[in-house]
Amino acid sequence: MRKLWIVIIFVMLSAPALLSATRARWSLEGFLGSAWSVPSPLSIHQYGEDRIYLVARYNTKPLKESPYYAWRIAKWVRNRAWEFELVHHKLYLSNPPDEVQHFEISHGYNLITINRAWLEHGFIWRVGAGLVAAHPETTIRGKTLSWGKGLNGFYISGLTVQAGIEKRLSIWGRLFLVLQGKFTASYAIVPIQDGSSYVPNVAFHGLFGLGYWF
Repeated sequence: MRKLWIVIIFVMLSAPALLSATRARWSLEGFLGSAWSVPSPLSIHQYGEDRIYLVARYNTKPLKESPYYAWRIAKWVRNRAWEFELVHHKLYLSNPPDEVQHFEISHGYNLITINRAWLEHGFIWRVGAGLVAAHPETTIRGKTLSWGKGLNGFYISGLTVQAGIEKRLSIWGRLFLVLQGKFTASYAIVPIQDGSSYVPNVAFHGLFGLGYWF
């Protein structure tokens, strides 16, 4: 996990927009919530075996084990911001075929993005793009993916884009309540034991949380 955070910090510090000087305000936000994943194709390739293909249906189970959450840091100049965000998205396959005993990406189908946000008509709008960092837990044809490979179980697996809308409500001083919805579209190639799985995901997210102005 420590290595994953090193990667995240490196990506954040590499974003020149976040490092630009001038008059700015910083905000930090943390969220809980859930997501609904659109049924999508899942293709599993295991060496020496026939391909497994299905239209996958996923549950999110936002409160199970490692919960669904998100956090975001933003640098605002007037009504526009550059942001760094992590969404700890979760996928539990709910319709596995006989060959698949276990398939979940529940310690994170993590969406790590750089966003552009702007305030208009009382709402914050944003678009973003970045990486998928996946932590798969799978057993295919009786073969379980070994724990701890990759970056302590995490794999930089693909790309993601997002679009969202947010409403902020002042609570007290610099503290504010945040309500947001977002759409994400991602594509990831995730390892299994002796092979790979191709795991695209399209999802709608609802989140709520708290933020603070620095």
